[in-house]
Amino acid sequence: MDLSRTSARRWLSPVPWGFALLAAVSSLTYGGDQAVNAWASTNLANLGDHPVEALTTSAFLFGADPWASLRGIAFAGAMLAFLAIRFGSMRALALVAAGQVLGTLVSEGLLAARIAAGQADPALRVMVDVGPSYVIVSGLAAVVVAGARRWHRWTAFAALVVRAPHITSGLTTLGVTPVGHVTALFTGMLLAWALRASNAHHRSLHRLTLRAAPLQTEERPDGRALST
Repeated sequence: MDLSRTSARRWLSPVPWGFALLAAVSSLTYGGDQAVNAWASTNLANLGDHPVEALTTSAFLFGADPWASLRGIAFAGAMLAFLAIRFGSMRALALVAAGQVLGTLVSEGLLAARIAAGQADPALRVMVDVGPSYVIVSGLAAVVVAGARRWHRWTAFAALVVRAPHITSGLTTLGVTPVGHVTALFTGMLLAWALRASNAHHRSLHRLTLRAAPLQTEERPDGRALST
């Protein structure tokens, strides 16, 4: 892949711009609406009732503070643009979606097991938990591992370092959010590594194929070239 020729085009990818637009509209309209946040929360009750809607909608609600929301949306959009430049729009979208889904399922699954064992309060089944943090963490981890440019990777790494206290806060007590963050982090890293390795493998095969089958010609009796 010639990244020098695709980077400019992929900055205009519909994935980061579409995400930013939907997140801005959703957050500025419903960020402070308690009923909407309760419905969109990725808690055990909602995952049992409307899992797809909760998993999707919660990723676009950045909070009630409009300026903080817009800053977060701009940051998340830039991170998605880095992924689109490296992997293309659809794979970038699939990668962060995997971080959101796995981060939620692992953390909420652990909570369900702890409630069943009497180790957690059953009231946590309906706790309000919205936001794109699993999307952002998985995306940042993926950019660190496989960013197309060095400054992309260092920017993502610096952001992860700054967010590390928030990402891991409560992990020792197996809190839902930190468990989800760590799951999303490793999901992003592993998927990015796999995609990068797959791309490198395909490029190597392509180069070997070109070297193994060079274009050769020989002269025919009528003077025209014959490919062999």
